[in-house]
Amino acid sequence: MTTAGDLIDRSVQQLLAGTVEERNKLVSSVDSDDTLLTLTYNLGSLRENTVFEIDTELFYVWEANTSAKTVTVERGYGGTTASSHSAGSIITVNPRFPRHHVLTGLNADLADLSSPMNGLFQVKTVDVSYNGSDRMVNLPNVTSIIDLYDVRYRFLNDDYPIIRNVRLLRDMPTNDFASGFALAFDSYVRSGTVRVIYKAPYTPFTSESTTVSSIGASSEIEDLLVLGTQIRLMAGREVKRNFTESQGDTRRGDEVPAGAVGNSVTNLLRLRRDRITAEAARLNRQYPTRIRK
Repeated sequence: MTTAGDLIDRSVQQLLAGTVEERNKLVSSVDSDDTLLTLTYNLGSLRENTVFEIDTELFYVWEANTSAKTVTVERGYGGTTASSHSAGSIITVNPRFPRHHVLTGLNADLADLSSPMNGLFQVKTVDVSYNGSDRMVNLPNVTSIIDLYDVRYRFLNDDYPIIRNVRLLRDMPTNDFASGFALAFDSYVRSGTVRVIYKAPYTPFTSESTTVSSIGASSEIEDLLVLGTQIRLMAGREVKRNFTESQGDTRRGDEVPAGAVGNSVTNLLRLRRDRITAEAARLNRQYPTRIRK
């Protein structure tokens, strides 16, 4: 089952295009507050004022002891969270695309896909116990909703007639409607169980172990998430090379002319747009627009 970590690997591997980043390993496990780390191999490029990564945590090196193969570090650098790491964990020196940043980009793209302009969504259901008299009822356990798709009541165990005269109300007082969302019935509905089927944004990845299916996404959008993440990671590269405070490789202008990175992103944007259109068409075929009145 595909996880966020798998998508991160695919995104970074394609962007690195065969470039091998310098690596090392931890000799022993460390806790979230340990600041002296012992490495397995020679420190190589690890020295003062460099950065390395273990899992999704970034470390800033204050001091390096090449003979003892130890580094004194600042934990949770660059907005990452200090955490425990096991013996033998892989260290990536000066990562071009830190995994924490890639995960952030992945979630940003996931949120963008659920916008009305892109039209992608997950379908969720919630059952509501209705007393047959209240005009408005709370939608329990609902935290985010794009739109209603279908509302039905349980007439028999094999018969769920559709409720047409119903509206979704947002931003309701939480003292009266705990979720902030409510259904308003504009015609009589008998008491019983009401099943609400609704469109919702995709749920963010909380960690690298979070699976694609658990966030409400299908396997069809995995390549789309990789594309969107790559675009977000590459978007700042052209800005970086235009800094006037420092000089880069004197051959850079001839080998990789200004605008080359931007052109690469443009091609990815076109591919992403085509994939969004295709995926939105698939969802619209599966869940066509319903008219409830």
